[in-house]
Amino acid sequence: MSASPFAAGRPQRRLVHSLAGLIPWLFPLLTLIGLSGILLPSFGWLPALGKESFSLEPWQILWETPALGQMVFTTLFTGFAATILSLLLSFLFLATCWKTRFWTLTERLLSPLLAIPHSALTIGVVFLLSPSGLLSRLLAGPMGWQHPPDLLTVNDPYGFSLILALVLKEAPFLCLMLIAAVSQTPVQRLLLTGQSLGYSAWQCWLKLVWPVLYPKIRLSVLIVLAFSLSVVDVSLIIGPTLPPLFPVQILHWQQDPDLLMALPAAAGALTLMVLTGLSLLLWLSIEKVMVRLSSTWLVNGYRGKSRPFIQVSSRLLPSLSLLLAFLSLLIIVIWSFSWRWRFPDLLPADLSLRVWSRYFDGVYEPLFSTLTIALASTVLSLLLSLVCLEFRTANQSRFNRLHLAFFYLPLLLPQMSLLLGLQTPLVALHLDGQWTTVVFYHLIYVFPYCYLSLADPWQKYDQRYTQAGLLLSGSPVRTFVRVKLPMLLSPLLTAFALGIAVSTALYLPTLMAGAGRYETLTTEAVALSSGGNRRLLSLYAVLQMVVPLVFFSLALLLPRLLQKLQQRRTSQSLPHSEVPS
Repeated sequence: MSASPFAAGRPQRRLVHSLAGLIPWLFPLLTLIGLSGILLPSFGWLPALGKESFSLEPWQILWETPALGQMVFTTLFTGFAATILSLLLSFLFLATCWKTRFWTLTERLLSPLLAIPHSALTIGVVFLLSPSGLLSRLLAGPMGWQHPPDLLTVNDPYGFSLILALVLKEAPFLCLMLIAAVSQTPVQRLLLTGQSLGYSAWQCWLKLVWPVLYPKIRLSVLIVLAFSLSVVDVSLIIGPTLPPLFPVQILHWQQDPDLLMALPAAAGALTLMVLTGLSLLLWLSIEKVMVRLSSTWLVNGYRGKSRPFIQVSSRLLPSLSLLLAFLSLLIIVIWSFSWRWRFPDLLPADLSLRVWSRYFDGVYEPLFSTLTIALASTVLSLLLSLVCLEFRTANQSRFNRLHLAFFYLPLLLPQMSLLLGLQTPLVALHLDGQWTTVVFYHLIYVFPYCYLSLADPWQKYDQRYTQAGLLLSGSPVRTFVRVKLPMLLSPLLTAFALGIAVSTALYLPTLMAGAGRYETLTTEAVALSSGGNRRLLSLYAVLQMVVPLVFFSLALLLPRLLQKLQQRRTSQSLPHSEVPS
């Protein structure tokens, strides 16, 4: 008797069985469609615009773009710098805080921080670093500033502020991945073994633990690198402007009133995809070089000397980055309630709800669009994830690593390249600007996170519970609904909250699929970031934070509430003498 409701048997189950096997192939299919959607226009072929012959004119326009080299260099510099610094901070956090009170505290703080959209945190960083921001207000007294200093602290041409914003968001993600990897690694045994041989704790982490941990988070690091190289919304808020980063320039071409600029946009998108692929290969090559260069050092037996400066700085940097992140979020909340906050005052002169009462009517429509799109894409993603996971349970031999790798494609490919390629057939079929298309675009990015967050709990589930349920009910579907789903309710709710957070944060999928007809909190926040109304901008940023945090809170509280209700029902159904004391 099969333990999965999607095992082959009845005709309807065979149909679901076949569809489940096809779901993983949807992602390489979308990749091929997206690639063809930018490959052909990049060589001048776009019949919708009357271009029915191949040419190199799009590439000529691309290469003649002023400051193209600076755009590409800054994109590569910020992407690699943000990834390296995020990885360094996550390692320092692990090596200095493991098994301490700060470790336990940070574990609890990481999930809420990860739920915050990139654009919301970036807006907070702008409020923190700008010439009239909180840091300038703190320095105004000692420096004697009566007006904001004439300093380029955000939107700098080298992208330093962009790097900081990316690090504050990506370092917690890598920390969470390291926490998961630590649970699968005998860290304590490795540390005790190294220290018994005379190595310091720091050397034990470098020589024994890190070589074991890093391969387990390699894919997460590559995802961070790919995202940092192709991010658009964060770059629009805090990145360089003249010239912008390369992905932002592609977006400008795509939105140009001259429709023929779609051709160099396609050439740029193809170039960005190649750059990202080469960057990932370069990272993997650097890994191999580092392994060879460090092989002798790892086994040379040198114990070294204690360096207090390194120990203090390694403890200070993770704490400082976490403090900056929460200061950025705090200042957003303060701005949303401040009616008058003049420079160089450290605190607002007037705190009230007037900002909310004045602007909330205009926020209702973006909030409604955000919730409906997020709920629809997340529910569909969860249903598809359940189908794939049950198919994997029933067909271990047919669901291999290749299928799993397909799910990572949207996370490793530049959003601009993939979505711009899908835009070509979308417009040709007159499907752009529709709500269902926006939901589908969101599903492309929500589904991988939902599936990957459920994969581990599904794998650890004890199938004997399902087998016992089958013996009692005789129905795989009934057993799945009444036995397996309730036991995995907590991971399901967490995956649901994660899907809501991912959908809420998406900018490009909404912008390109919606054709400007659907306003969400993220698209409006990015648009407002170029204006001067900080109160309205902070209001959108706060709502961006509140939406995923509400769902994550429900994911934590609902299982406990249901458990208490179940215990109360059980105690009421038992005779008084049998109620446990």
